[in-house]
Amino acid sequence: MTTLQLLAEWALRSSILILSGTLLLWLFRVKDPSVRLAAWTVVLAGSLAIPALTAVLPQMPLAVMRGVPRPLAGPVAVDGATRGLAVPVSGANGGDANPTSGGTARFGWADAALVLYVLTALALLLRLCAGLAASRRLLRSSQPTGQVTEGIAIRTSRSLAAPVALGIGRAAIVLPADWPQWDGAKLEAVLAHERSHIRRCDPAVQLLSAVHRALLWFSPLTWWLHRRIVRLAEEASDDAAIAVTRDRARYAEMVLEFVQRGVRRASPAGVPMARYGRPDQRIDRILDGTSLSRGVTRWTVAAILALASPLAYVVAAARPQSVPAAPSPVPAQNSAQQPHVVESLPVRQSAQTARPAQPSVYLTGLGNAAPFYTVTVRPRIDGQLISMSFKEGDVVKAGQVLASVDPEPYQFQLTQAEGKLESDEAQLVTLLAQNAQAAEATPLRAGIQADKAAVENAKVRLMYTQITAPITGVAGLRLVDPGNMVHATDSAGIVVIRQVQPMAVLFQIPEDSLPRVRVLLKAGAEPPVEAWNRDFTVKLATGRLTAIDNQINPETGTATLKAIFDNRDDTLFPNQFVNVRLALNSQ
Repeated sequence: MTTLQLLAEWALRSSILILSGTLLLWLFRVKDPSVRLAAWTVVLAGSLAIPALTAVLPQMPLAVMRGVPRPLAGPVAVDGATRGLAVPVSGANGGDANPTSGGTARFGWADAALVLYVLTALALLLRLCAGLAASRRLLRSSQPTGQVTEGIAIRTSRSLAAPVALGIGRAAIVLPADWPQWDGAKLEAVLAHERSHIRRCDPAVQLLSAVHRALLWFSPLTWWLHRRIVRLAEEASDDAAIAVTRDRARYAEMVLEFVQRGVRRASPAGVPMARYGRPDQRIDRILDGTSLSRGVTRWTVAAILALASPLAYVVAAARPQSVPAAPSPVPAQNSAQQPHVVESLPVRQSAQTARPAQPSVYLTGLGNAAPFYTVTVRPRIDGQLISMSFKEGDVVKAGQVLASVDPEPYQFQLTQAEGKLESDEAQLVTLLAQNAQAAEATPLRAGIQADKAAVENAKVRLMYTQITAPITGVAGLRLVDPGNMVHATDSAGIVVIRQVQPMAVLFQIPEDSLPRVRVLLKAGAEPPVEAWNRDFTVKLATGRLTAIDNQINPETGTATLKAIFDNRDDTLFPNQFVNVRLALNSQ
């Protein structure tokens, strides 16, 4: 058996094993990502062991019906020595059809295929070795933080933009350089995510999967298996992090932040938190999930091995045995041994040429709905909050009274200022009636001006006891209850108002696409922008592109764009994740 035949047989048996595993997982309705990952890890181990198992296990015959051979579409010769066998006739030049001539071997397609396989496999394996070396250098250059989580060292590196679990033997968690600025909940979620990877030995499993893919690179199912292992490992670790934070929305924001940052150095020996696939699918799973992975128990492992062991044995030991079929009829030959010629029937062909329509050109990305205006309503004076006159979640109009501060102290100040003004004005009238000198009246006139200013100031402060809405929008939850003392210096305010009609959507596009968009905006065009739901099945709204941010994010190589939507039917909600399509060729 040649090398190509051995590789083809390995790939075929591996594909049967992978397809059988898919069928079993579907039949048993396995949804838990940890259990599915354990099952695929066992399938990976079985596929890697197939060559050894095939060599040592006793053969298990498997009956296979052999089809009837088809006659050759060309001249064949029949002689007495080869009666009943179809043998191709030699060429017109009388040369031999054997690929060897004169004892010298020719370089055929089989040799070319073997060279192609070896070169491709070597390239993929060299890439893995380069990744191992890069991850080793990164781990050595990282700095210890002095912290440990469940016996796992925590390190930091300026070369990373997202957390990563590195190492095969003694694994470590390496964090970006800005980790000290994270809050406690974010740090704990990241550590729980990476601890989950290390407890399952995901770096080693994914390295073996990458080696398996490199050896059987010509089989599409090996690439599919590698993607499933990587994806399920992230899903199981996401569940571990959510179990710690108990806040799916907050964790989704963290994941989106790391995905937008990107991974500067991705290594096959490491498991970066930002690697998964399409970010919107991962965010959808986090937000829409209703259950968490319960992990893999001993009984689960035993069940997987009980099902996988006989399956791997059958796949590795099966040997197809052909069942003889009825012999194919041999065309009758005349006495002159004239060759029998089988002519192929003409193939009827029909072609309908249709002029294709001009396809639409879109840029797609993940967007985030943002209010057109956001205002935190704060009191302008100090005092006791005595009432709140708005309903949380309702639309408030600009100028509408939202709350009231106790006006009595400010009413007293106004009365006092008005009394002082009246007293000084009466004193001035008395002096003028007595024909007093101008020098005596001048100080009183200045005092009266100050009194008038004090009265106006007291009126304004009394007016500020009624706290009004500065814009029209949706009022959020109140941030302070009546009865509390409020101050003009309070940073939290009493309520946040968000204008949602119109609504803005911020999204990112690659920097390579930015020049074309800038040309459209400079020409005065406002390209249409569509907002879709998470799985691109429902279009939520259509708006227009209005602005481009003044810089490109150096971490992700993307530019942030802003689109405006009327949102009159309230389909968009602040901080809602949407899929965005920007049309570039619309008139």
